[in-house]
Amino acid sequence: MNIVFVCNELPPASSGGIGTCVLTTAIGLAKIGHNITIVGIYDKDYKWNYTGIKVIPILKYMPKGINRIISKYYFQRIAIHNTLTQLNKLQPIQIVEWPDAGGLFLKPIPGITDVLRNHGPLMSHRLLGLIDRNKIIEEMELHTLTSIPNWIGVSEWFMNEWINISGAKPTHKEVIYNPVDTDLFSPILGKQEELIILYAGSLLERKGVFQLAKASNTFLRIFPRAKLMIVGRDFWGGCDRLEKEIDISVRNQVYLMYPVPQDVLAILMRKAAIFAMPSFLESFGNVWAEAMSAGLPVVGSKLSCGPEIVPDKKAGLLVNPNNIEEISDVISYLLASQKEREKLGIIGREIAIKKFSKENSVNKTEQFYKRCIF
Repeated sequence: MNIVFVCNELPPASSGGIGTCVLTTAIGLAKIGHNITIVGIYDKDYKWNYTGIKVIPILKYMPKGINRIISKYYFQRIAIHNTLTQLNKLQPIQIVEWPDAGGLFLKPIPGITDVLRNHGPLMSHRLLGLIDRNKIIEEMELHTLTSIPNWIGVSEWFMNEWINISGAKPTHKEVIYNPVDTDLFSPILGKQEELIILYAGSLLERKGVFQLAKASNTFLRIFPRAKLMIVGRDFWGGCDRLEKEIDISVRNQVYLMYPVPQDVLAILMRKAAIFAMPSFLESFGNVWAEAMSAGLPVVGSKLSCGPEIVPDKKAGLLVNPNNIEEISDVISYLLASQKEREKLGIIGREIAIKKFSKENSVNKTEQFYKRCIF
């Protein structure tokens, strides 16, 4: 098949779960013989070099003769649509996979089967009370959700939630968990672990990172040898807020790092004792699954898809992100018990291999594409 992914965050460009998922899936599909192209809006050409994958960056610019509001919200859709139209003329495209975030879908192109992967529209943040409403983006996202008839949900919970919210009626739908490189994210047997509590994710309210920081004022005092390592992109003054949340008495036990590539994150996970991300909202939670694959016990969330991805008391322990005391108590319990950490890590690794391996995800994606076409 000739397959195109629309993605504005392909590593090494600034990326989140969508970029990681697209890259891993694209590489897997290319390896089994499919022709893969990735199209997206970027601030520069990152000189991507992935075997079997062609990347076409549409560089950001301000078109002349139209106002900034139209440019900001509509240029991307038009530019992507025009690029796909030209590619389809050169070589017919069977599948275009779209993200829901940002509402990038303009209209169907005859002969192409469109697939939506329901990672999470920006609108989901507003519904949680975390950002203000942007009417134009929400209209575009709803248009994307309701116009594309084939849905891949990255979790059962999230897909059902957005079918209900959007009123979409997909012709075909299937849950395919995001792919995890279980070879890269693998444990070191018999490691002498440090008491590192690792967080990896954007410094955003919905990720629960500020609740984790507040809880650290307790568990880091109880365990003076423990360290909290926070790895992530700063948004809207997230670093400054973390500084305010963490007491000066434990600040020397807290380390902040900029985002790191996947191979470096895997190394950090091998060194850690616990992975903690008590999110308010996740569509899948890539780093939960990666931490499970790395054999780490996960302190996850009772909210959104948390129980679906991280089985409580099996792969980790789930908390209410609003309950700072509960977060602290659970992390303290795990810090005090290496036996419990090891037990949860072993089971989590088994679940990750069975449910989240890239081979499983790529195979299911290929079969879903074929079902949608035929």
